[in-house]
Amino acid sequence: MVNVLIIGATGYIGTAVCQSLIRSGDHRVFGLARSPEKARLLEKDEIIPILGSLTDTKSLIQSLATKYIDVVVDLSGDPKESESFLHVLKYIGAEKFKQAATAGVRVPKLGYIYCSGTWVHGSSQTAVNDLYPVGALNAPTPPVELTAWRAKLEQVVLASSDVLDVMVVRPALVYGRSSAIWSSLFEPLHISAQNGEKSVDVRVEADSRPALIHVDDVATGFHAAIDKLPLIAGTGVYPVFDLVTSQESMREILDAAARELGFNGKVNLVGAGEHLFAKAISASASLNAGRARTILGWLPKRSEYVVSMDIFAKAWLTAKL
Repeated sequence: MVNVLIIGATGYIGTAVCQSLIRSGDHRVFGLARSPEKARLLEKDEIIPILGSLTDTKSLIQSLATKYIDVVVDLSGDPKESESFLHVLKYIGAEKFKQAATAGVRVPKLGYIYCSGTWVHGSSQTAVNDLYPVGALNAPTPPVELTAWRAKLEQVVLASSDVLDVMVVRPALVYGRSSAIWSSLFEPLHISAQNGEKSVDVRVEADSRPALIHVDDVATGFHAAIDKLPLIAGTGVYPVFDLVTSQESMREILDAAARELGFNGKVNLVGAGEHLFAKAISASASLNAGRARTILGWLPKRSEYVVSMDIFAKAWLTAKL
């Protein structure tokens, strides 16, 4: 079995990734837990907890060695902690090769998969793919401001391939289950429905057409990335993959959500203004995940957000109650 450490194992995406790996029967799944309470949550779901934090360098180095971790998946979403943690992994990787050279043996590289996001492509209706430059002078559009730092961190990850097997996976805007990221858009609809209001303003761009993906498909995407990492590393394949299954109209998404949440009035999409998150979630993207399908063997199965909004809106509402 491959030993996989998930950073962010109790989070929205992390939980789905862990369960996908566990169900396969091919992985022993470890999760970083920052408290005994989080550790118990992991154990309940058959995830082996490693108690500590990304800033506890000494403890991390010891745990990675004693647990014989093969692949680390970073879903933390914290720029400073992720970069600091990557430096720790590079140190571990370099020491591993040094010891192997002294002993005259060959050893596999430690694997590292970083979770970025398709917002690094910026907002545009122009078709792009995961081979396009991001955050660079020749990029078609600048990254979304809220997560612009991810483009630079991606390059730091890719530059670590001398001592680590690395990959960058970029999910599109995620929905499904709790759909927590959609709360700022769904909450006004729900409150207005309860209050019997005739109109509601939602802070989002009216012409937005975001790239989307269900959280289950994000999980299988990372699962495929973990399985294919040792086959791709060092081959010359560019190890960056966008995960996306559809592009849908924000107007249609919110009209459908309003209907399912019991709001029968007018939904006004008033624009994002200078609100960074509203600008980010309004980002339009015409993306293609063909490389993830062909190279990673990824087979997404959930692709219709608006059509199944009766399920997704109720799931969001139940999760928040």
